[in-house]
Amino acid sequence: MGKAIVFCRCGGDRIVPERLQQIENHLKESAAEVVVLSDLCMLSVLGKEKLQTVFREGNENLIIGCYERSMKLLLEKGNIADENKPFQYLNFLELSNEEIAHKVASFCEKSLQPNSFNVISQSTEWKSWFPVIDNTRCSSCGQCHDFCLFGVYEKNDGKVLVVNPQSCKNNCPACARICPQTAIIFPKYQHDGGIGGAEIVDEEAEYKRQSADVKTILAGDIYQALEQRKNRRQSIIRNEAMRKAIEDRDKALNIIKLP
Repeated sequence: MGKAIVFCRCGGDRIVPERLQQIENHLKESAAEVVVLSDLCMLSVLGKEKLQTVFREGNENLIIGCYERSMKLLLEKGNIADENKPFQYLNFLELSNEEIAHKVASFCEKSLQPNSFNVISQSTEWKSWFPVIDNTRCSSCGQCHDFCLFGVYEKNDGKVLVVNPQSCKNNCPACARICPQTAIIFPKYQHDGGIGGAEIVDEEAEYKRQSADVKTILAGDIYQALEQRKNRRQSIIRNEAMRKAIEDRDKALNIIKLP
């Protein structure tokens, strides 16, 4: 079984370029087949065929990038399933370069294969900002579909799908803020937490109250419902979270709300 290391350079601003270059330089010395991806998010949408050439049968794969939850969903979007493949994940958002180097050395231990190095990129001006849905958490309530004004989502056979990722407005995570199950991830979201792909500890009672509250908000005029909700002082989606959701969406639309 061969050793393959796949390193995503992110294509965003979540990690400084100097750190990325240090990791890449170290990988050039490893006893493994190294593939550097310019942006896993981008390739999962526009470069699926390129992406599929990276993961060959019989290889043991070490993937270095952001959160494991995000990377798994992006690989799935690129039609690559890891159920039957030996995949390991390293999160450069949580590990130092020294820790990554140590784990890479452990992965390559006893490997006698020569190092090979290849870069796979996808040239486009698109920032590859879009949501992915964690179906292990999604309840298919459709609130993201109803809230989004840009046609990113589609309801199909009781499921909500991301069908137009390129229609998503850059840096707008509004739909993730109102998701009652914290099932929507933006892999390039810079503030971590559930929206950025981190693992979340469920609080069932909170989600039940949150779900009921969001249904109220989406049932009619959102701004009127927000005012009613504030007066009732009953919410599991915090006032600040919903304010940011509305603000994010309005910024994307270039809406200026009158006082």
